[in-house]
Amino acid sequence: MVGQSVDRQERLEYIDLFRAFGILCMIMGHIHFGSVFDKWIHAFHMPMFFFISGWFFKNDRRVPYSSLVLRKAKKLLRPYLIFEFALWFVCMIFLKEYRSAQAIGHILWENTYKIPVESGVSGISPVPGAMWFLTAIFLAEAIYLLLDQVLGCNWKLHTAVILLVIIGMLSPAVLPFRLPWAADAAMVGIGFFHLARMVRGSRAEDLLHLKLWQALALGLLISVSIMLCPKINMRTGSYGWYLPFWVNAAGAIAAGWNLSRYLETALRKSRLLSSVSCWLKGVGKNSIVYLCLNQICILLVVKVLSDLGIRGAASKILILLLTMLLLFCFEKLICSTKLRVIIGK
Repeated sequence: MVGQSVDRQERLEYIDLFRAFGILCMIMGHIHFGSVFDKWIHAFHMPMFFFISGWFFKNDRRVPYSSLVLRKAKKLLRPYLIFEFALWFVCMIFLKEYRSAQAIGHILWENTYKIPVESGVSGISPVPGAMWFLTAIFLAEAIYLLLDQVLGCNWKLHTAVILLVIIGMLSPAVLPFRLPWAADAAMVGIGFFHLARMVRGSRAEDLLHLKLWQALALGLLISVSIMLCPKINMRTGSYGWYLPFWVNAAGAIAAGWNLSRYLETALRKSRLLSSVSCWLKGVGKNSIVYLCLNQICILLVVKVLSDLGIRGAASKILILLLTMLLLFCFEKLICSTKLRVIIGK
């Protein structure tokens, strides 16, 4: 089959690039690069992270289910709780809107919190911010592990996944409240998680080894389709037209996966771009740092630039560059020291 000769090291490296692409899309979305860009990235950038997690799925039946879940909690819930309450404490010092039981309740239950418009505070809330994904992927993996152990990988598991996806997509529109810890998004994410597992090792994996022109054509076609469909946002439970949502997300993942593979090859062959390659792979490998701290870094950068009188659309590139530099410093501080324990390493 096409792609079987690709060694594991190369595969891991281009998947790191793919993950880094998703992180950059997320950060640019939080900086607000425009409604068109926002619509484009939301159609696939969260589904792709569920897909990547599913690609590496391995259920060791020799290990008790409780032990497997505890491992997931260490890697996902530990950083969630540490970063959430650390950022909440910092924000509480400067913003009175965080000095309430409601703010803590949102962290522990709905894991989303928006600063009230009437507060006069501009910008996005860093608590909980993008960290909803950590609880969502934890729930997705914990539920999927249980289903796989109980049902096995057969038609029963396929049916259970489809039912969970349907519930996850319908519940935000039907229920008068959001499920805790982004559980509805987790159910939808299980679908992409399962899709990756089914693709890996099957004939469908050939779609992840397209020629360059095919990957570019697919990306262009899917981008047009995304623009023609309603806006998607997994966090708010907005899925637009359900079937096109899945087609667009899966198509964008396939295109991005292929293009990341070609990019990894190009960067590896270029001495001049070796530092860029190393940096991007670091973003992918340590994506949890960028996920947890990007919004507070954006707010700090925007505040400094605003005080200096630097505003407007032209400043967004500068905000992105300074934010990535600040996040790079945090990455080195955390991942190169004993602090890496807070991200489960």
